Amino acid sequence: MKTQFRYVFELLALLCLLSGVARAEDMPATCKQDCPAPFVKNEFWTTEYGPAAANIVLSPTNFLACSSSGYALCYYSGPSAAPASKIPKETLPSLPCTVSKDNPNVADCRCYAESGDSYVDINSIINTEAYVETVRVCGLNGEKCRNMVSEAAGKALALLGKTVPYLPTAPVCGYLQAGANGVAPMAPKAELLSTFSFAKIKSYGKDQTSCAGSSASYAGCMTAPCTFERDSSGKPTGFANCECPIYSGPYQIGQGGASCNAGSGYVWSAAYAPPSKSDTAANGGK
Repeated sequence: MKTQFRYVFELLALLCLLSGVARAEDMPATCKQDCPAPFVKNEFWTTEYGPAAANIVLSPTNFLACSSSGYALCYYSGPSAAPASKIPKETLPSLPCTVSKDNPNVADCRCYAESGDSYVDINSIINTEAYVETVRVCGLNGEKCRNMVSEAAGKALALLGKTVPYLPTAPVCGYLQAGANGVAPMAPKAELLSTFSFAKIKSYGKDQTSCAGSSASYAGCMTAPCTFERDSSGKPTGFANCECPIYSGPYQIGQGGASCNAGSGYVWSAAYAPPSKSDTAANGGK
């Protein structure tokens, strides 16, 4: 049975394809509240299922709507081999997440470099100050700020020519935009941050693969610090290199029909959306 998150995800993906990315100009992306605060890694268990590094999603409202001049999309990163594209004759790039030789708790992931609208999982904010500010304004589940649910409803209303209800932009959005020094306030040396968007949904599709049957290692890339990948002449290549924390537990992959085994030395960039309590009860507690 499809979860509430699945319904909203598919609805918003469809609306994005129909109407395109909208209202980016309405989302202030500059940090204005005593920023940048000194970086303190968020070690809180933001949900009962794990800390920020676990990338837990409990509700579609957890995904806060932001806009920035650059963000990394690591949703499809993992093995070294690229999957087949859903678009005929398109060749997808290799987006490996390699376990760091210097730190086995970190994965070095190659991700897409994008710009414009994206979403931040409120449970996965790695900067403590950004997390606290955001929870105060948006609530623990993000429902008091622009989020995936409100965006889906807003796009539907806009298509019908109706007024979209106002919600504030989440404080975390101000931590995504790089300042004059080229560094984003979210984390030291970060030129851009890993978030989520539907930018590549036509190429990869909207299906997922569940690896929730057992505990295994995966890269929790949400809000991970990244730098632009550059060629030999120093020009951006359209990709980013991100340092994603590795967490062990059940997870889901953002591609359908994928193997949960990313291969030796690699991990999937993934997240975990636990079954709802009602679904668990319906399945006899499993």
